Amino acid sequence: MRAAQFADGRFTVAEIADPPALGAGQVRIAVAACGICGSDLSVSKDPCRFVDVAVAGGYPLAAFDADRPVVLGHEYAGLITEIGPGVTEFAIGDRVAGIGLATDTATGIPTIIGYSNSYHGGFGEQIVVDAYWVRPVPESLSLEHATLAEPLHVGEMHVQQSGLRPGDSALVIGCGTIGLGAVVAAKAHGAAMVIAAEPSATRRELAARMGADVVVDPAERDPIDVWNALIADGDTLVGDSADGTLIAYECSGRTGILNDLMYRLPFNSRIQVLAAGFAEETIVPVVPQFRRIAVNFGHGPYQDAYDVTLRRLADGQIDAEAIITGRVGLDGVGAAFAALRDPRGHVKIIVKPEGVEGA
Repeated sequence: MRAAQFADGRFTVAEIADPPALGAGQVRIAVAACGICGSDLSVSKDPCRFVDVAVAGGYPLAAFDADRPVVLGHEYAGLITEIGPGVTEFAIGDRVAGIGLATDTATGIPTIIGYSNSYHGGFGEQIVVDAYWVRPVPESLSLEHATLAEPLHVGEMHVQQSGLRPGDSALVIGCGTIGLGAVVAAKAHGAAMVIAAEPSATRRELAARMGADVVVDPAERDPIDVWNALIADGDTLVGDSADGTLIAYECSGRTGILNDLMYRLPFNSRIQVLAAGFAEETIVPVVPQFRRIAVNFGHGPYQDAYDVTLRRLADGQIDAEAIITGRVGLDGVGAAFAALRDPRGHVKIIVKPEGVEGA
């Protein structure tokens, strides 16, 4: 099959081996579109660091040989072309999207497609995934827009895990796709106020469109100062939210932000970490203990986060087209990664293995 594979620090379009033969409970999908994820950017920046952290953390889902080529991409949507033994809920030709997990038939160990040397990701013409994680795409939703369910559902999942209740408030730090998902989810779960902090004007505009009550350029105004000022001034926008808990949703992955939040958030606040970085962090543990601040990296129950997000997209509750700021074929993957390193110009770039109309 044709794919944009990553090796030796660059992307090259080549004919490569197809993904492995289907095992029980698996399906093969012809990829129509696949989004570029922040984790993909991390791999392209330093694949050895990415793998070393995954292995040291005992996380086999993202362990691969960084000295061999990989085909990245797990935010997929496409058409089913083959069905493995035991799969009864899908048929050939079904329009689908989902979570990109595949159980290696040789080892029985699950892997995230794209973070594997054999279970290729969606920057190629076909993928193999476990059917358990696949969902039908409603007819009202395009396959391109369906790819957004995967990154946006991370926000829904973490808002559920954070225990946000009506009357609490959310401080969303970083408004890439995951941060935008957190904005949407926080409003849907009854947040009294959502403050979104983001240096990119494009992303701030999107955060407001997704429901943020206040958007802040952190280079100009500190979002925690904004929160404190609203309370001190008795601003009507705050309303009853001052009586609830302020939950910070860290979606930037910026080194040092976690420690800053521990020092500066109000007492009894919570921090939910969505976009964790790969760099070493230094914190002073007694500070959050003094201030009674809880930190959650993704622990706790959640239910139907992906399905809920897919329905929101299909029902038009989320402006999907506004989030997609670029489309490329396989030949444009390298340039797309370069463009995404500057967040001012783009939010989500979609890769279309069969090419982009008009390109």
